[in-house]
Amino acid sequence: MRHLFSFLVMLAMVAPLLPEPSLAREEIVKRDTNDDGKIDQIALFDRRGKLIRLKIDSNTDGIMDRCQYYEKGQIIRIEMDTDHDRRIDCRDYFEAGKRTRHERLSSDTSQVVQVIQFDSQERPLKIQKDTTGDGLFDSIYHFKEGMLSSSTRDTDADGKPNIRQTYRDDKLLQRRVDNDRDGHYDIITVFRHGRPHYQERDSNLDGEKDVFIHFDADGHAESMEEDTRHTGRIDRISTFHAGLPVRVIYDADGDGFKETVTLFEEGRACRQTEDLNRDGRPDITIYFNAGEEKERVEMDTDLNGRIDTWEYYKDGLLARVEKDDEGNGKIGLKIFYRNEKKYRLVRDEDNDGRFEITQWFDRSPWSMVMEVDADGDKNPEGRCYYKKNVLRLREIDEDGDGNPDLREHFDAEGKLVKSQEKHEAVDHLDITWFYNQAEEAIRAEEDHSGDGRVDTWYHYHNGSLTTVEVDTNADRKPDLWEEYDESEAIVKRSIDLNFDGRPDIVEDIE
Repeated sequence: MRHLFSFLVMLAMVAPLLPEPSLAREEIVKRDTNDDGKIDQIALFDRRGKLIRLKIDSNTDGIMDRCQYYEKGQIIRIEMDTDHDRRIDCRDYFEAGKRTRHERLSSDTSQVVQVIQFDSQERPLKIQKDTTGDGLFDSIYHFKEGMLSSSTRDTDADGKPNIRQTYRDDKLLQRRVDNDRDGHYDIITVFRHGRPHYQERDSNLDGEKDVFIHFDADGHAESMEEDTRHTGRIDRISTFHAGLPVRVIYDADGDGFKETVTLFEEGRACRQTEDLNRDGRPDITIYFNAGEEKERVEMDTDLNGRIDTWEYYKDGLLARVEKDDEGNGKIGLKIFYRNEKKYRLVRDEDNDGRFEITQWFDRSPWSMVMEVDADGDKNPEGRCYYKKNVLRLREIDEDGDGNPDLREHFDAEGKLVKSQEKHEAVDHLDITWFYNQAEEAIRAEEDHSGDGRVDTWYHYHNGSLTTVEVDTNADRKPDLWEEYDESEAIVKRSIDLNFDGRPDIVEDIE
């Protein structure tokens, strides 16, 4: 009845154009159906008065955009310009008044990009689409009794479909995807009520499924199990709510135990824990900010059930580390970072709450400088300077005036080679000691007068004083000599009275 009604309507449109029966030749009849002064229908009749062709201007722009062809009084084809660019882009074919085929043409190339075939009741039977414009039908849809039953798609134009879908009651039932064209489906998705219900994936295309996803009633992922190492064992389980992640459990080291748990809020990671010794208690807890950057990390490094190390981050970069090395609940060590490079460390050696040891790592040319401030007056009693972890310089401030009373110099092997100390002066280092490879004193230089120039020289052998040289007139040359025996008792004294560099008086002392 529906098709009969359509035919009667079409016939009613054509009837006013029919020529008089007396005409015995082909005739063109034009008509202005809406009386706007423009011809909008042009009909061509054969010599017997039968309609052959009807052109129609559907949008009254003065251009015919629809052409209907007839044989024996029945329509057999319709050609249309649906976008009004003066090129045919749509064709319909009819048999016995019923549409059997529909073609859609590209507006750019005029190639057929879609074909619909209809059954005897004008219901879709098969649809073919060229979605890429390469002249090949890459998407094909099959129908039963007018309802979609299956479809295929060829995504790489090799002529073989790699996506297959089945339907029930016009709703998608299953989708199978073969990404590597090996004949095995790498992704299989089962749908319920047209929404994803369950999916299996072969993520590495080895022929074995390694990702398994369950979906909720709205088609959002609800849980996902993964074999990320492709060993045949699930090592990561993710749960979701309304499509957003809630929790991820992961076996990070591949030992079969899922020790890492990540929790999410509003789809963003907020906390992560690790159970390193499998006792059911987190040994590491990582806290994230709203941007999923590390904000704080708490660790139980000795796995005794108590947190002993804290890491603090700024803008996702490590800024500070605090440690309870003694396990007494007190912070005994703090390490500070700048651009993730360690630049300062402080330590509380006696657990009195005061950090008396400070190490600096940004004091060039030293790789590390260590300060000890035992009394907390901010004037370190000692400083040690290192290069490549070898002590090269040490300073001791015994009186706490901020100036060193002792300065020791070491070579690249860490052996003492020189030391300076306060001997008789009160405001500067007035004596310098020199050492051999056995770190034994072999020479000393002293500034008695405090003018910044050496005026006394001490010489040693096997740790014992052997000679003392004195400059009494500040000409930087000795003019007094004293010699000592193995017991360091003076045995000889020489004096240069005229300062010519040669003794004038030599005195043996018994």
